Amino acid sequence: MTNADDKGRKPYEKVYRGGRRRNKADDELAGLRPGRERRPDADRREAGTGAGGRRFDWGVPRDGRADTKQRPYRRYQAGETGGAAAGPAARSAAGPARRRRFRWWHIPLAIVTLLVVVAVVLTVIWYPGFKRFDRAVAKSNERVDAKTRAALTPDDGSILWNPTTVLVLGTDSKAGEPARSDTIMLLRFDPRSHTMNQLSIPRDTKVDVPGRGAMKLNEAMFWGGSALAVKTIQDYVGVPINHVMVVNFKGFPRLVNAVGGVDLYVPETVSTTAGANRRVVTFRKGWHHLDGKYAMLYVRIRSADNDFKRAGRQQQFLRALKDKVAQPSNIPKLPDIGRRFMSGVDTDLTTRRLLELAWVGWRADDKKSGHWVLAGEPAYIGGIAYVLPPSDEKKARVIAKFLGE
Repeated sequence: MTNADDKGRKPYEKVYRGGRRRNKADDELAGLRPGRERRPDADRREAGTGAGGRRFDWGVPRDGRADTKQRPYRRYQAGETGGAAAGPAARSAAGPARRRRFRWWHIPLAIVTLLVVVAVVLTVIWYPGFKRFDRAVAKSNERVDAKTRAALTPDDGSILWNPTTVLVLGTDSKAGEPARSDTIMLLRFDPRSHTMNQLSIPRDTKVDVPGRGAMKLNEAMFWGGSALAVKTIQDYVGVPINHVMVVNFKGFPRLVNAVGGVDLYVPETVSTTAGANRRVVTFRKGWHHLDGKYAMLYVRIRSADNDFKRAGRQQQFLRALKDKVAQPSNIPKLPDIGRRFMSGVDTDLTTRRLLELAWVGWRADDKKSGHWVLAGEPAYIGGIAYVLPPSDEKKARVIAKFLGE
């Protein structure tokens, strides 16, 4: 029914007074009649927030009396918040929050995921450079002749598990003449003891060169190339040589510059001459940062002292170069560094073998590794400077240490 005041109003302007008869829709809202099916989680919601920040609660019947048979209306209170913003009290009323359980396999899963990501990144960064490095190694292998390969002793299994010995020959030559081995060094890589031992042999050591007679050790390279040098040194030290690396000094500065130079401590002041005008270059005692040009001058100093100290300087520089190459800043550049180095090297080592050597050398412990010079006695014979070989006892003792025996 409507009052007289309602006369003249439009139908949608009617005002409904209290006491009117409740219809079916009101009963459904009050929960007296089954309406639309509620979601399973609706009964579990204890509190929430309505529009305008008004709070609503389950559990209060419309008439104020508790009736568990009816689904009550929600009562709104202005100025209150609910849900996640209701604070600890509301959350505790809703029950404790579910915590994700830690599983032991999360750790290896995270490690594997990280390794996969790193592998993908390194592959994307390294692959183009690695292919160029691989091609440079292949060209380097082609420059090693069959006689040299025949003089070498094959490895006893993988380099990753078994020791191997590498002969490093640093060569230089005058125009129109065969090269002589200015630097002669044996490197012993031992993955079992985690060592990389170095044994330097003075270039002026008087030895018996097969087919040529007694002469300086560096002349074996002059008369028979790397094949005769390998055979002569192998006979002299009595150690099987598994691989050879002939390093051209003209390519040496490229390697040093590729790693950004080398920091080196000079133990005592030493001088040398450089260039056609014989300019004097002095390396004073203390720390120096050497680029490729000055690094080559330092490792080739001869006249300042003797072959023994010269060999010690070369070993020292090789260790400093190894540390510089292993620095994190150079790791992304390793393929390019390797490519530049291989452009001036002749070796039988394949790409796989070089990577195995690099791994064993990187894991080597400097404190356990040794550095020796197979020194003898300086002598002049017929006006020519030689180094006489040490006694058999001394030579055997040094070589045993080099082999880790």
